[in-house]
Amino acid sequence: MSNDEQKNRQEFLNAIRNYQYIRDDGRLLLEPFCVCLSHCFGFDGILEKSPQPRAMYMLLIDLIRERLGDESAQRYVQLQRIEDWTPDMAHIYPERTMTCIHLSALIHVSHEWIYEIGHNLMQIPEPAEPSKYFDWVDEEWVAVHGFINGYHNAFSSFQKEFDRKSIRDTGYSAFEALHLSMHRNIDFDAAVQILRERHDSYQAALARIEESIANGYFLEAIALEECLISNCLFNYLNNTGTRLNNPSFKVLLTAIRKNAQSFDGVTMSLFKKIDDWRVARNKAIHGFITTTSDSLNQSRQSFQRLTETTAKEGETLCESAVSWYELECVNFIPNEFPSIVVAH
Repeated sequence: MSNDEQKNRQEFLNAIRNYQYIRDDGRLLLEPFCVCLSHCFGFDGILEKSPQPRAMYMLLIDLIRERLGDESAQRYVQLQRIEDWTPDMAHIYPERTMTCIHLSALIHVSHEWIYEIGHNLMQIPEPAEPSKYFDWVDEEWVAVHGFINGYHNAFSSFQKEFDRKSIRDTGYSAFEALHLSMHRNIDFDAAVQILRERHDSYQAALARIEESIANGYFLEAIALEECLISNCLFNYLNNTGTRLNNPSFKVLLTAIRKNAQSFDGVTMSLFKKIDDWRVARNKAIHGFITTTSDSLNQSRQSFQRLTETTAKEGETLCESAVSWYELECVNFIPNEFPSIVVAH
């Protein structure tokens, strides 16, 4: 293979790696997806196995119509005229239009679409036992597997981001609810109810903290703040496999900071601030009288300043802890499939 051929192959693989499956507006462009997947078969030297791009295109359109009905299909499948169309675009957009598939439709049919590309269009025998939906893709097909696996990861990430943004409105994460239902062996609706009740309790606690600070009840606010932050930390650890029996605030922070490799610098900085706040909390709770009775009034004034500062810092940390938990809870169900190919 010449240097130019190697360079071209690497550029193609890089293009696949950086392919934007889902646009920022939550839509998949169907024509280039189908054409690019077909090119991947050609890259892997198995072009004869590739379904026609048009067949893959119509498979998804038909699935959307069957599952959602014609009226919903018209909303979620949009044809956009390409104003700056040129003849060299004809192999991708022969009709001079691009077909935009909304995420709301993909959520219902995406897995089945990819599954049917292999087992319907390519007529690969279905697996005898349940397996991942794109198990028909041989990992030795470097480009095809890279493209399909990349789509899976991108689509899952987009779903999780959508789920994360909806928590404040719905009161729960669908991914966390699914995780809870599996681990407690309860139905999905029961899991949703549990998470909604917890969400309501979080919001009630935040409101009570704000009220307590406004009324000068700083110790009450600090106690509520510790409970709320501890609950976020405990739930995260419990849902990611760390089981602790009635742990203290310090034990929770020690355990969670052992997961440093899982967090970015911003998250680790948050945990450091919470730990510093824990120390201030101890001083506030236990330091009411730290001097002799002759200076009791001064001690009370210092105590008042310390508890007020600690309560207000704790309020900010509570909001950050809840936001962090909402960021992480959608990841309790892993979305990436590990490779089964043994590295040589």
